[in-house]
Amino acid sequence: MALGDLHKFRAASAAEIAAGFEPGEGARALLARHTTAGAFLSALIAARLWVDAIRLLAFALPNREGVWWACLAARDAMDGEVPAGWLPCLEAAEAWVYRPGEDTRRAAFPPAEKDAFESPAAYAALAAFWSGGSLAPADAPEVPPSPVLCPTAVAAAVMLAAVLHDPRQAEAKYRKFIAAGINIANGGNGRTGGTG
Repeated sequence: MALGDLHKFRAASAAEIAAGFEPGEGARALLARHTTAGAFLSALIAARLWVDAIRLLAFALPNREGVWWACLAARDAMDGEVPAGWLPCLEAAEAWVYRPGEDTRRAAFPPAEKDAFESPAAYAALAAFWSGGSLAPADAPEVPPSPVLCPTAVAAAVMLAAVLHDPRQAEAKYRKFIAAGINIANGGNGRTGGTG
C-alpha cells in the first residue's frame, strides 16, 4: 500500500501521534524502531496490525479529515441499506465537515445520542461533536473536550464499520478503510480507497 507524503498528518513523529492512544504490544515494538509516522504506519500495515494502523491514522489526521473518514466508513457499512438512525447521524457529521462551526458541531450530538452511540454513523457524529468547542450546554461555562475524544470516536467508527456485518471480511475492510484514510492524509477525498 503506497503511503505518499501524508502531508495532512498533524505531526511527522510517530511517538508524538502514538502518545494519544495505547498501541498494542506488537505496535509498541514497531514504534521503538520507527521514528516517523509514515514509517510506523507502513510497519503496522506490513505486520497486519490493522487496529493500530486505524488508530494511528485517526490520531494523525486533523479532526475534520478524520470525521470525513469516519463518515465514509459508516456509509460503506450501510451496504445498500440504511439502518434506522444512521442517516441523521451521517447528515449531521457531514454537515459539520462541509461547514465546520459551532452550530453544525452541536447539531451532531442529538442524532448520535438518539442512535444510542451504537453505530459507526453515531460515532462519526460524536466525533464531529467532540472536535472542539464546549461539551457543556451553550449557556453554561465552557468545558472543552479532551483532544483524544474526536480521534477515538473516528477510530471506533472505522473499526466498527469493518466488522459490523461480516467479521470474516474484516481484514479486507480494514485494508480498504486504511487505503481511504491514507488517501485523505495525502489530500484526497478518501473515495480512491473504495469507500463512499
